[in-house]
Amino acid sequence: MRDIVGWHLDEHGELTSSRAADLAGVALEERQPPTDPVAYHDRQGIITAWPSSSRSRVVCGSLRRLRVAVELDFTAGIGQFSGEPVELHWLQGGERHRWRPDFIARTRDGSRCAVVVPPERRSGPQWQERLAALHEVAQAADWTVRLWPVPRGTRLANLMWLSDYRFPAQRERERERAVLDAFRRRRPLYEGIAACGVPQLVALDLAYRLMWQQRLRFDWTRPLLADALVWA
Repeated sequence: MRDIVGWHLDEHGELTSSRAADLAGVALEERQPPTDPVAYHDRQGIITAWPSSSRSRVVCGSLRRLRVAVELDFTAGIGQFSGEPVELHWLQGGERHRWRPDFIARTRDGSRCAVVVPPERRSGPQWQERLAALHEVAQAADWTVRLWPVPRGTRLANLMWLSDYRFPAQRERERERAVLDAFRRRRPLYEGIAACGVPQLVALDLAYRLMWQQRLRFDWTRPLLADALVWA
């Protein structure tokens, strides 16, 4: 195993470095990048951030990463996550290499996962070398590694729509229960909204929030329009 070092911020926000095995237990999902973020895979790109539902600021080096961040935020098994919180450094063939995995996530069961967005085009030797280094770190640090494709098409459109309803709102338990009860059987969205007894705009807001929370379901292969079938 090669000697791989991870640069990251410690709990006080100071830059530090750790051997791969010493990264086990480090809460990287709570940390910002060790230095200013870079564009995706060393290309020019848009540096932006996703305000996650946990109110954390997730750095994204491209629009592709941003779309994956939205899906990570939606995924029930993913807890808090951060963008580019560790930069890996290693020596290979007499050359120095460095690379930042796209995201580090804490899963709901308490484990950590390095999430990597595959290249848009066919992967080459550099990509394979980076991925091999990450797998070595993951083995030493007790992480898993997951390649996460970019959501597209109808799924992406539905995710972006529902993401506007990701932040917790004031609980309206009786109205929420009424909306859920209206969808105990599969029915078109607006039909259930009309039948729930809650003012339409309030009911729609609640329905979309319940969809983001995955307490209401619908067919992700179809656009989330008025006639979309929805069920609890």
